Amino acid sequence: DWEQHGLSTPQHVLRWFAHHLRADGALVVEAVTENKYNRGSVVTATVYTVTAQGQVDVKATFTPEGELPELPRLGVSMAITAEYQNFAWSGRGPLDSYPDRKTAETIGLWNGKVAAQYTPYPRPQESGNKEEVRYLRLTDAKGQGIQVEAVGKLFAASALHFTAQDLAGTAHDCDLKPRQEVILNLDAAVLGLGNSSCGPGVLKKYAIEKVPHTLHVRVRQQQSAAYWGEAGGDTLGNREGEVFQADVGSLEDEHLVRLE
Repeated sequence: DWEQHGLSTPQHVLRWFAHHLRADGALVVEAVTENKYNRGSVVTATVYTVTAQGQVDVKATFTPEGELPELPRLGVSMAITAEYQNFAWSGRGPLDSYPDRKTAETIGLWNGKVAAQYTPYPRPQESGNKEEVRYLRLTDAKGQGIQVEAVGKLFAASALHFTAQDLAGTAHDCDLKPRQEVILNLDAAVLGLGNSSCGPGVLKKYAIEKVPHTLHVRVRQQQSAAYWGEAGGDTLGNREGEVFQADVGSLEDEHLVRLE
């Protein structure tokens, strides 16, 4: 269905672009883009605010238009430098979770290697998603890297060595070649898994509603392994998959990203 609607081969159109400097020195960049498919499109209005301190506030609103199939996700994807192999997040974990498969995953602070987030199914497919993420970080061996925080609504995220195109275009797991860089996905909405392999597809309540969805996050530099955001300052341990705090509340553009 996705292939028939052309979701894998969209036509990218820039509708509008502007930028200005605020009085406090922040640079504000605004853009409206459209991904055109065979009988519908998704319009994305994005505002980037880069502060004088180096923080980047990203607010993107995705609006589906026209005739579209069930959408797999609405969000942004980016390539992160290969040095950031340590992945930690506040959300559901330690295994992957989706709108219709998440209650078995505990809300807490989790960490692990990026390579461990992919599930090697015989046929490569979607895996590694984390639901109800409050903030995440990707760091190198020295604990330096980036931190992404939710502004308001929580988001979904994954960090893998594969793009969606890599997974969809490979028939067997043994033929899948991991990329050196980290593919970070930040999503305002993600489609449930359903059970189409031996039963019904995704229930409507776990599908992505064809209405505007907004992703609002703040990206900042991660200075050391001992720092964990503004909301508590918890120190993460070294054991992969360890939960560090159980009650923290309910929760193919490729640009190499590295903050120095």
